[in-house]
Amino acid sequence: MQSKAVKILIKNQKGGVGKSLIAFWLAHGLALKNKTVLLLTSDSQDNIPAFAGKSKEAKEMTKGLESWVKTGEGDTLELRENLHYIPLKSLSISKEDSLKFTNFIEIMAQRVDYIIIDASPVLELDDLFVEIADKIVIPTFLDEVTTQGIFNLIKKVGVTKIKAIMPNRSHSTKLENDYYTELQSAFEDMSVVLTCPIKHSSAVAKLIDAGRTLWETKQKSLDPVRSEFQKVLEVVK
Repeated sequence: MQSKAVKILIKNQKGGVGKSLIAFWLAHGLALKNKTVLLLTSDSQDNIPAFAGKSKEAKEMTKGLESWVKTGEGDTLELRENLHYIPLKSLSISKEDSLKFTNFIEIMAQRVDYIIIDASPVLELDDLFVEIADKIVIPTFLDEVTTQGIFNLIKKVGVTKIKAIMPNRSHSTKLENDYYTELQSAFEDMSVVLTCPIKHSSAVAKLIDAGRTLWETKQKSLDPVRSEFQKVLEVVK
């Protein structure tokens, strides 16, 4: 049976680059287009409910992604209208259960329009995330380690699935500008959207603290950030 859903992977091997926040804001952007979105995370920090202002509700969830994979049943949290969330509740998942993960995704793909996976490396699942994904978005810092990580990922999976690279939390230093220029040169002849660097911003920090998304404010100072997210939504929809 052919999948209904588009499966989007938000991936970077380095932690702290904003994968979870970017995954949530992209998911909400798609949900606002009257699409049904399932957001999954394998990040043990499980920050997405806090970003959504749903920390209290998340604490009541006891059966996460591993339960869905094992039994076909579990808890979901409605973060926003049309946007449903399932976290990985344990720190790992067995090899046996990982073999059932593809089946779980295919079942869910008949129920929703988009599946977004906020991917942190998890034993037995990391390669599956890449295999399952139709499209990949890479949040990144503009530094040596994270930039090299992008090129390593592309060597591993090819460029076909890579749809967008999103430099995040930029301070507009000369070194960051040099790494951005390197990315521009590397991808100028490819159909990969390289967004303008998203600057480290107190306005973004205040949104996070308030449990609101980029789409729930009309603050003019955030217009450039919204514009970059819109570019990514266009290539993953």
